[in-house]
Amino acid sequence: MNNAKNSIAPTILVIFGATGDLIARKIAPALFYLYKAGKLPTMFRVVGVARRELTDEMFREHLRTSFTKYIGDRDKDSDPTEFLTSFVYHQGLLDVDECYISLAEHLENIDEEWGVCTNKLFYLAVPPELYKGIFEHLATSGLTVPCGGEGGWIPLEVARARSAPLPLTGWTRVLVEKPFGSDLKTAVELDELLGTLFKETQIYRIDHYLAKEMIQNVLSFRFANNLFEDNWNSKHIERIDIRFFETLGVEERGAFYDSVGALVDVGQNHVLQMLALVTMERPHSYDAQAIREERARVLKHLVDVTENDASKKTFRAQYNGYRTIKGVDPDSITETYFKVMTSLNLPRWEGIPVMFEGGKRMGEVKKEIVITFKHPEPCLCPTNSEEHYKNKVVIGLEPQEGITIQFWSKRPGLDFEMEERTFDFVLRKDKRGVQYVEEYEKLLLDCIAGEQMLFVSTDEVKATWSFIDPIVKTWKKGTDIVPIHTYVPDSNTIVEEAKIIEDNTNHSAVR
Repeated sequence: MNNAKNSIAPTILVIFGATGDLIARKIAPALFYLYKAGKLPTMFRVVGVARRELTDEMFREHLRTSFTKYIGDRDKDSDPTEFLTSFVYHQGLLDVDECYISLAEHLENIDEEWGVCTNKLFYLAVPPELYKGIFEHLATSGLTVPCGGEGGWIPLEVARARSAPLPLTGWTRVLVEKPFGSDLKTAVELDELLGTLFKETQIYRIDHYLAKEMIQNVLSFRFANNLFEDNWNSKHIERIDIRFFETLGVEERGAFYDSVGALVDVGQNHVLQMLALVTMERPHSYDAQAIREERARVLKHLVDVTENDASKKTFRAQYNGYRTIKGVDPDSITETYFKVMTSLNLPRWEGIPVMFEGGKRMGEVKKEIVITFKHPEPCLCPTNSEEHYKNKVVIGLEPQEGITIQFWSKRPGLDFEMEERTFDFVLRKDKRGVQYVEEYEKLLLDCIAGEQMLFVSTDEVKATWSFIDPIVKTWKKGTDIVPIHTYVPDSNTIVEEAKIIEDNTNHSAVR
C-alpha cells in the first residue's frame, strides 16, 4: 500500500545521465505532469548528474528546449519555469570517485537548507554497462547511507544526535532501467552487488510495460470478475499467443540493438511480463509482494528451450537493410524478429502451447495477448469442414487499448448459419497522452510512495534470464542450428513463414 508519510516526505531525486535522451523524453515530462497534478512532495528537488560543464540555469534551459517537445499538445503552451526551479545540476564524471564525494556534499547542503533528512532516490538513466561502476561508487562514497530511519523523515539535528548506526532501509532507493544485466550471469552479479547496498524493498527495476493501463487491467479483468477465471486453464484453453509488432526500426540505436537483438530487447522483459500476468495464480492479497511472488512463480515454470529443441521451437529473422545501419556489424546475425514456442510446467497450464513473437519494421503495430479457447463438444461446426468455432479473448495494447471477446451466434435469416461477433471494451475513447510519459508518471509516483507492484523483483529477473539465456546462446553459435531468415521491411510476410515452427512442434493446435 502507498505510504502517505513517504509520499510527502522531503525528497531528492538524483538522476545519473541527466543530459541524456531518457530524462527529456520520459522523466522530465512525467515529473511535470505530477507537478501540475500536485502529486510531488512539497519539498522536492531533482539533482542532475552528468559530465557536461553546465550551470543550474544552463541545465534548466537545456531541459526547457528538449522536454517541452514531449509534453503533448494539451500542455504545449504551459510555462515550465516554476517547475524547473526544482532542478539543479552537478557536474562530474561517473567513473571518478570525486564526482560522488562532491555529490554527497551537494546533497548534504540541501539537507542543511531544508533542515531535514531527505529521502534520496538514485535514478540510473545511463547505459547498462555503467551500472556496476555507479553502484560501486555509491557504496564507497557513503551516498547509500541514509541520515534518517525507517519510521519517517526527521529533523536534521535529531539525526545528528543519534549515536547508534542507522539501518540501510527506508530512505535510500535506486531506480534501474532495463535491461538488468545482459544475461543470467551478469544479472546475478548486479543483484549481488546491489544486495550489499540495498534491501530488495529499496530496489526499483523498471519495466515500463507493467505500468501500462491495459497491463494493469489484466489483473482486474481476471480477478475482479468471475466471468472467465474458472475456465482459465488447460481444460478450456487451447493456446496463448503474445505479439509485439512495431513499425519502428532500429534508427539511431544500431550499436546497442546489434548487441542485444529483438528477443532480449522486448522478449526477456515486456513479453514475459505480459505472459506472467495472464497466467499467474490469484494472489493471496492485492499487494506488491504477493503479486510479484505469483508473477515470479509462473516465470520459473517456463519450459526451457534446449539447443536440441531450438530449431523446432524458435525462429528468427532480420529485415533487409538492417546491416547497413550505422553501428551494425555488416555480417550481423542479430534478429529483428523472433518467434518462440514453449509451455508452462504448471497444473493449470500443463500441455498448453505458449507462443510469443515480436519484431521491428513490421507491417502494422500490434501488441496483444490472445487467449484461444477450445471448441465446445459437441461442436455446432460447419458440415464437411475442418473449421471449428472457437472463442477468443484478445487483450490489446496497441493500436487500441481494450479487451475483445470473440463469440459465435446465428446469423439472422431462414438458414441456420453462424457468424462471428464481438463484445468490445475500449479503455478510453479519447486519445491517450504522450507515449510512455503516462507510464513514467505512475512509476515515479509509486517509487516516491514506496509501492513496488509495478516494478520487477529479483526473482522475476532471474527467471526470465534463465529462460532466455539458452536460446540466445544457441543463436550466437551461428546459423547452422537456427538460420537467420530475412524479410521485407514494413510487411508481415515473415509472420506466415514463422508458422513453420508450429508445425514442427508437438504443440499444434487441437482441432
